[in-house]
Amino acid sequence: MTQPSLMEMKINNTPEDFAHLLQDMGNIFWWPAGNFWVITAYDVAKDILTNPNFSCDRTPFFVSRMPNLNLELIQDFFAVVSKMMVMSDYPEFTNRRRICYDGFSNQSLDKLVPLIKTTIQNQLARCKKVNQIEFVADFAKMIPSITLAEFFSIPGNEREDFYCWSNNMTQFFGGASSYTNEDGVEVNNSASKLKNYFRGLIEQRKNLPQNDFLSILIQHKDAFGLNEEEIISQAIMMLVAGQVTTTDQMCNNLYTLMCHQEVKAKLWQEPGYIDNALDELNRLDPAVTFIFRVAKEDAKVGLETIKAGDVVFISTHAVNRDPKQFDHPDECILTRTNNKQISYGYGGHYCLGAKLAKQEMRLCFLELIQNFPKLSIDINIAPVRKHHSLAFSGFERLALSF
Repeated sequence: MTQPSLMEMKINNTPEDFAHLLQDMGNIFWWPAGNFWVITAYDVAKDILTNPNFSCDRTPFFVSRMPNLNLELIQDFFAVVSKMMVMSDYPEFTNRRRICYDGFSNQSLDKLVPLIKTTIQNQLARCKKVNQIEFVADFAKMIPSITLAEFFSIPGNEREDFYCWSNNMTQFFGGASSYTNEDGVEVNNSASKLKNYFRGLIEQRKNLPQNDFLSILIQHKDAFGLNEEEIISQAIMMLVAGQVTTTDQMCNNLYTLMCHQEVKAKLWQEPGYIDNALDELNRLDPAVTFIFRVAKEDAKVGLETIKAGDVVFISTHAVNRDPKQFDHPDECILTRTNNKQISYGYGGHYCLGAKLAKQEMRLCFLELIQNFPKLSIDINIAPVRKHHSLAFSGFERLALSF
């Protein structure tokens, strides 16, 4: 009997079952069908994510997945992603990340709160009027789209294009089992359009700076020794991650909460647990299902030797449910302390936009709690999970009843 692929296992199992299937194979094991290592133990994952001998540059891995794809078709894609901080190691990584800090200061994020609240309230009013909620479209896509449009000072009427381009980029990043020329043309088109758009936006900001994230990058690029191509790559990375992964994580969190009725009831009674709840929900069903690293040189990990060039897949679902790190790992516990899950990464590459994503989810969930005491999954419309790639998971449809 042929062993199912990791993608098939992910699609056909709940997050909990998927995590346990991987854990049953060991803390670290070789997956021959994919030609990579899989990590399921928290301590091993933490060591790899903080070890400079494991690279974030997955270009060789991408290329290995493209035997039937003409690489000339994706030159724009590679030109963009190769300069992103998420694909960078030290020393390039340092300045590419540090230049973004000012844009994600508490002061900068606090300025977005009124807009986020207004967006949520407008959506609530619309949902009450039509007496239905389709959470993906009504909230999970809308909130980050409008917030990011403000963050970059991008006209709101262009956000649907940005979601489409961002989604294409994310799917291609996600470790598919194979890529076709058609996939390459689509993702390269998205990368090219994003690159050209931001190039034009940079010229506008040079002549008329605004109080937005892109203007901050332009203002500080010389101090950090970055060129415009690097600035464009960081902007695209923030847009892609800020849109698609926030949308997916928001959906995963709400669905998980609706499936834990006792937890939901307690949170509705005591909304002060909202931050703990989001940490727990992120832990149980992370939108980023695998984090990739590539060994720069031979390394001993546990009892295994990972050779230079080997690719490592860190399963966030399995690591976040490691019983050595988390008591009662499959339970959603609002009073859990020391919740150091890795849904947003770990160490120097911890997600820079996590604070904004959590703020968007926090404000959204608090409004849902206040407005819909009987919120539940609509039993007449089945939820549809999204599995466009191995590394990312969310929902295509999540209808709610109130």
